[in-house]
Amino acid sequence: MNFKTILLSTLVFYQINAEARLFQILHTNDTHSFLDSSTHDKNRGGVARLKSLIDFYKEKMKAEGVSTLSLDAGDFTEGNLYYMADAGKKSFNVQNNIGYDVVTMGNHDYLMGAKDLDDILGEMDLNFSLLAANVTVNSHYKNIQDAIQPYKEFTIDGVKFGILGLTTNEIFYNWRFNAGKISNPIKSGLYYEDILRKRNNDVIIGLTHIGYLKDMQLGLKSSELDLIIGGHSHTSLFKPIYVKNKNKKLVPIVQAGQHTEYLGRIIIDVVKNQPIKIVSYELVPVKYEAKDEVLNSIVEDANNDLAQLYGKEWLETEVGFSDLKANDKEGDKKWAYFITDTMKEKVNADIAIHTPAMNGDDFPIGKITRKDIINSMPRVFDLEDKFGWSIYTTKIKGVWLQLAFEALSRFGQPLTFSGITMEYVKTPIGIKIRHVLVNGKKINPFKSYTVAFTEGVVRGAQGVSKYTTAILRHPKKTKFRIWETMEEKLLTEKHSMGIHKLSDENRVFYRPELELPITD
Repeated sequence: MNFKTILLSTLVFYQINAEARLFQILHTNDTHSFLDSSTHDKNRGGVARLKSLIDFYKEKMKAEGVSTLSLDAGDFTEGNLYYMADAGKKSFNVQNNIGYDVVTMGNHDYLMGAKDLDDILGEMDLNFSLLAANVTVNSHYKNIQDAIQPYKEFTIDGVKFGILGLTTNEIFYNWRFNAGKISNPIKSGLYYEDILRKRNNDVIIGLTHIGYLKDMQLGLKSSELDLIIGGHSHTSLFKPIYVKNKNKKLVPIVQAGQHTEYLGRIIIDVVKNQPIKIVSYELVPVKYEAKDEVLNSIVEDANNDLAQLYGKEWLETEVGFSDLKANDKEGDKKWAYFITDTMKEKVNADIAIHTPAMNGDDFPIGKITRKDIINSMPRVFDLEDKFGWSIYTTKIKGVWLQLAFEALSRFGQPLTFSGITMEYVKTPIGIKIRHVLVNGKKINPFKSYTVAFTEGVVRGAQGVSKYTTAILRHPKKTKFRIWETMEEKLLTEKHSMGIHKLSDENRVFYRPELELPITD
């Protein structure tokens, strides 16, 4: 039985049963300012196609008497060069014009820092409710405080919906939220779900940015949530995941991938005082031919902003070549090895450390332009710092190296290394490392080793633990930036070798020495 047949038969049922109601929920997550298209596919995704698809399904179901909620589970800003257009405002303007009812704040939506975020929210009149129930905001940042709410309630066709927003409190990111505090999302979720039920909401939805594994934990511990719509882990869930809550009720969990590749579409039926039922669920590829004119205009303006900020010719200058393929599941890791080795070489360090999670999945394929380099690692903390992260170095005594890596493993993020090999085991209290070699040699406990880091690792380490703070207490910001260092390496190899290549067969410029699988 196909989707249309199921829907028609359900509509007939609801015409008979006047107490029941059908509702459509459209959802996205982790769009990360992919304004023109999704990763590696210029004919798919992008906000104009997404907006057109959302409008199509809204109108389709409206004609059949079914109302729609449009939700986004966060990370709509940093993650693509378009984030830099008009100092972050274009990403907010896009979110304003897509037609969302509710948006949860993701960790990448505050990486700009409190001042820039407060300024943007002070200038913009949001057309959606911005949620984060586990965020406490200092009164100094009035615009952020006014904008971010714990939940939003709607009464639609006689049914009351309560939408609860939760964001991640991972230490790798939450140090950057200097406007207040981010508390445990599961504890906050359990607190607010009870409030929403006491406020007589018929349907309570958790709109979360905590990753599907924590969504499962939330669902298991929940008593009142009817549905969890998630983000953060960039997971394409083509079928709902069900968990039993404390009352033995099944709670469905859904998530719609990343980078505007899919639109999640749920049809639920609601009978008051009964669990909701999912009539149908699908992830719709964002390949809709029509493009919304307003969003097209905003994207065009964003391109003009970037051309003014960097120079169009500068961005489109070719600097190298990669023979990585779009379907290469290891492509992001291979590019991370390249970055890590390149940093080590540039600053003449003994060891280099990077985290591939900061690359995203947009590794270069084919001809590489400066724009491709930026989008392969589109990380900017301060919006005025338009040329991206710097390379940092520090000195670590050999006797402290093992402790340093064990402390860094607490990031909760995979790490890539250059110049060092080791064995490690997972224990109930964390990673234990042994048999460490630096450039093939046993560690000299009395030698000070030069270690190169990405800016994200150094600044993130400040909030991880007292150990990382102590070990990295004197980091030095070098004059070298990661984007320009990658470009220089690519141009050097192009000059000496003809074309620089990255492939499974040619591992000259990246070595998979170790990745700490902390996130599984």
